[in-house]
Amino acid sequence: MHDAPAQPAPSVNRLLSILPPDERAFIEPHLELVSFPVGHFVALAGDALKRCYFPNNGMISLLAETQNGGAVEIGFIGFEGMVGMPLVLGKNSMPYQALIQAPTEGYVVDTGRVLQLFAQRGVFHDAVLRYSYVEIRQLAQTAVCNHFHSIQSRMCRWLAVMCERSGNRQVKLTQEFLAHFLGVQRTSIGVIANSLQREGVIDYSRGKIEVLDLERLHLNSCECFHLIRQEFAEFLSSKKDASMSGTRQTAAV
Repeated sequence: MHDAPAQPAPSVNRLLSILPPDERAFIEPHLELVSFPVGHFVALAGDALKRCYFPNNGMISLLAETQNGGAVEIGFIGFEGMVGMPLVLGKNSMPYQALIQAPTEGYVVDTGRVLQLFAQRGVFHDAVLRYSYVEIRQLAQTAVCNHFHSIQSRMCRWLAVMCERSGNRQVKLTQEFLAHFLGVQRTSIGVIANSLQREGVIDYSRGKIEVLDLERLHLNSCECFHLIRQEFAEFLSSKKDASMSGTRQTAAV
């Protein structure tokens, strides 16, 4: 079955879009619109950031490294959040690499201005703390995923996220690249890709995967895709918590 084409993610960063007029006026003159191509490192592990990055679209993979240079994806950042969370948590040192995985446009702003806005303990402060929870939730779920879920369901989850974030069903990558990101053997990726192709879920050729049936790809994805998707959708306004733009959740001290 061929369902509707994947749609691109919203082109407005959520942490910035919910700011009230006074907070928006404080940071808006300092925002610089930039775009990054696939393969660009926004930050490396151990970097002390001078600027924070707020994506409007696309996808930034978070990669944990080993001492011998190995790396595996542990999460991603999209239009919901920002690169620079350690800064507002009191430590300006990136614990992971941040790699552009799909063409991404967004805003950069000096870390000093971000910290000043955060220190106002307004809507931005509360929204960033909520986002930090979602990021931690994502890291924890990825650890569960890597241990308990099959390689096929993890691969389907990764492809589903890429389609959703890029708005494109064609993903340019090699078996080696995907195996590296998932932390598995290349031969396993080849076997799974061939199986999904026979089932009509994807069309695979060297260096490119095209998703033919997005609905079945979602069904074949592990529970992590759906859990994290829901967390991202609800972290600023949920049934349990009023909208950030309408009600403060953290009392000033």
